[in-house]
Amino acid sequence: MPAFRPEDLNQLGAALFTAVGVPPAEAALVADHLVESSLLGHDSHGPLRFPQYVEMVRQGTVVPGAPVRVLRATRCLAQLSGNWNFGPVSAEAAMRMALELSAQAPLVVVTLKDCNHVARLGRFAALAAGENRIALVAANGHGGDLAVAPFGGIERRLPTNPLCLALPTQRPWPLVLDMTTSAISGGALRLHHNTGTPTPPDRLVDATGQPTTDTKAYYGPPPGAMLSLGFPGAGHKGFGLALMVDILAGALSGAGCSQASPERSGNALFIALIDIAAFTPLDSYHRESEQFIDWIKSSPPAQGVAEVLLPGEQAWRVSQERLRQGIGVDERAWAQISALAAELRVDLPNPL
Repeated sequence: MPAFRPEDLNQLGAALFTAVGVPPAEAALVADHLVESSLLGHDSHGPLRFPQYVEMVRQGTVVPGAPVRVLRATRCLAQLSGNWNFGPVSAEAAMRMALELSAQAPLVVVTLKDCNHVARLGRFAALAAGENRIALVAANGHGGDLAVAPFGGIERRLPTNPLCLALPTQRPWPLVLDMTTSAISGGALRLHHNTGTPTPPDRLVDATGQPTTDTKAYYGPPPGAMLSLGFPGAGHKGFGLALMVDILAGALSGAGCSQASPERSGNALFIALIDIAAFTPLDSYHRESEQFIDWIKSSPPAQGVAEVLLPGEQAWRVSQERLRQGIGVDERAWAQISALAAELRVDLPNPL
């Protein structure tokens, strides 16, 4: 697996996107978003998505340069349309608007529709945490992107419906819980498919509802399905979360909940921000939360575990290691990226 400096992958991604007509600022933002995902250890949303995102532009799925449109706005809420630009571009604009509103109100909600694949929600929630806000971000598939069987069923009815919470800390990393409500993410499944490795058990069923670890049985034909988070014993919990996410993101934004025949797939977002200072002084919040974090981490570790880690902490540690050693790109993804770069006459960086 070749490894590259993050800045080189950023430059490569931006060059690929601008080569198909993406404005430079948007190309840089999208490339940075994908590379940052891998830097933090989330390779499923990293540079392996470069060819997918270029193809979305070529097919007209993405409308580069399209501005976010305000459909409705008050002092504490806004409903937005991304006009089918890149998901990271629209999502970042939506979060920036939520932060602007949050300067006026202690609790704000922003929804976003007409938005393509957003990738890692944690990036946008962490932006809010950096401004001393607590952020809740949820996403559905804009009515489509069906992948997950409901608990007790075998056919796809839901997307992976991710949910993200971020809270500020006084440590180098914010608390960021960024999770799918499915037992495996679509990006992780893609990684297993690229590398030809089986998934862990209790993640997938084939078209007949039988358990499988073979990604080919998921992709089909005929297609299988992902299972809900917590399957088998507690899959009803992940399923319940997925339902709530779908309604928050789909119904409130106007994009629509998951359905058999949506107009198109993408992401719709529900964003809620809480201004901590409106409820308690920031120094009190940090004192209480830091003591709590210390208390949690003071637990004697279980056998085979070095220490208790909190959400966001491991990602920060991975980023420090990858800043030194580079970001690895799996061989199949790199072959696809290399072929695309040759076609678009974009120079490839040298591996470390």
